[in-house]
Amino acid sequence: MFTGSVDAQVEALLAGKDIFADAQRIVPVLVALKPSADTRVENLEGFTIMKKGKLLTAAQMQRLQNVIFNAKTYDFIHSKRCPFTPYVGFIFEKTGKQAHALFCFACNEVSFGRDGKQGNLEDFDAARQEILSLAREIFPEDALLKKLGAK
Repeated sequence: MFTGSVDAQVEALLAGKDIFADAQRIVPVLVALKPSADTRVENLEGFTIMKKGKLLTAAQMQRLQNVIFNAKTYDFIHSKRCPFTPYVGFIFEKTGKQAHALFCFACNEVSFGRDGKQGNLEDFDAARQEILSLAREIFPEDALLKKLGAK
């Protein structure tokens, strides 16, 4: 449970901190780099979930929440406008409700959505290394994550 204060811009980006702050569990996932039109497969924002990792530990949850709730993580002024191709996601679950964060390392953008649907998009350049480190810890054998640089 995240108990710190949340900047108004961050709360607006998340469309409310409720599920993100009070998640009972967080499921890490890897998604296909291209969206799929097949609605029969489990997906986030149309990106097929290819693999689920073990539930985040309390320490991992805290690390992720510290990044997500830190206003310095985001660049609220500039917009890159590049194609969003996420690879790593986190599904936050709380009493039957879901919210998610999808991270794209090609552009360093994150999308915060609800119930698998697209939400707000923002740059996360300042936290790239922390998110990449967490993803590699959760999915240590993933070839794509191993290749990604610290840029």
